Amino acid sequence: MSGVHQFHPTVSYGDAVSNQILSLQRLLRRMGHRSEIFCERLPLHFAGRARPIAQYARYSSPANILLLHFSLRYSAEVMAWLEQIPDRKVVVYHNITPSAYFAGVNDAYLQAAQAGREQLDRLRTLAEAGWGVSKFNCQELAGRGWSRLGVLPIIFDPRRYTARPDRKVLKRWRDGVNVLFVGRVSPNKRFEDLILTFHYLKRLVRPDARLLLVGSAQGMEPYLEFLRALVERLSLSDVVFTGHVGDSQLVAYYRCASVYLSMSEHEGFGIPLLESMHFGVPVIAYKAAAVPETLGGSGILVTVKDHAAVAELIGLLVEDVHLRSQIIARQRERLRDFLPERVEEHLRLLMKDLGA
Repeated sequence: MSGVHQFHPTVSYGDAVSNQILSLQRLLRRMGHRSEIFCERLPLHFAGRARPIAQYARYSSPANILLLHFSLRYSAEVMAWLEQIPDRKVVVYHNITPSAYFAGVNDAYLQAAQAGREQLDRLRTLAEAGWGVSKFNCQELAGRGWSRLGVLPIIFDPRRYTARPDRKVLKRWRDGVNVLFVGRVSPNKRFEDLILTFHYLKRLVRPDARLLLVGSAQGMEPYLEFLRALVERLSLSDVVFTGHVGDSQLVAYYRCASVYLSMSEHEGFGIPLLESMHFGVPVIAYKAAAVPETLGGSGILVTVKDHAAVAELIGLLVEDVHLRSQIIARQRERLRDFLPERVEEHLRLLMKDLGA
């Protein structure tokens, strides 16, 4: 019996790519396809949910479709394995952060990003199609010579956000004006622009404001040191780097947020934008990469990094109840486009194009 299986080097609960893989597996099985998940490195806590690629031989078939989730680079062993197996292959491209952002911060990430983009050219010869999680990602593939392309959006499953909000986080941060950003501490996300905007907000607009920066800095310690030095040089208080947080803490930070602010210059999609929509947090975001596409006419896009002007805009969103409610309502409409039943429609069309 043929199937539609998925591969990624590893999987982990809470990871964006892993969440997409699990959601796609549910959709594929609901559509009647046999569907398993295969990994090169299988975490113990995922035993039973995924299988090592060493077991793939018993599933392999020229009639199978193997979805290859690609977000950094594959090992030489994986590339050799892909060349050997007869299965039909489709690359699901989650995007790779341009390597230049990691210069002077993390050489390993820099080299991996460079290698990943080079592997896209090799994968083009192995795969019969490329699916981007955004049109932005498809455009990048097209620029590298890929021709059979389609968009398979990220699936937003509200059930992942049902954890009870962490009481300690709520108690500490619920009152006041909280500007939130969620994401790995990485140079492409331009945390310095968040801090400079907050500098104006704190000094000139809302002295009661806080900046809550939620996300791990693992592997990005030099960049984190630079950001802490910037905060100190500006004599800023109420800038909080939380580090990695669990589900209940993440929910609590969204519950406490007054505004979600993104100044990122490179996003292949931007899941925290959807999370903000879900929790009713108005979004202000810099217009770059896939961010405008993900927002889809909702939220507020800024085209220039005028920190003072953005600070004033935050103040307006906090104080103008009518404007705030209008933005939140439009964001909730946009979020429906990423619910499982909507994305299933995209998936069915893509599978039909493959003749599956």
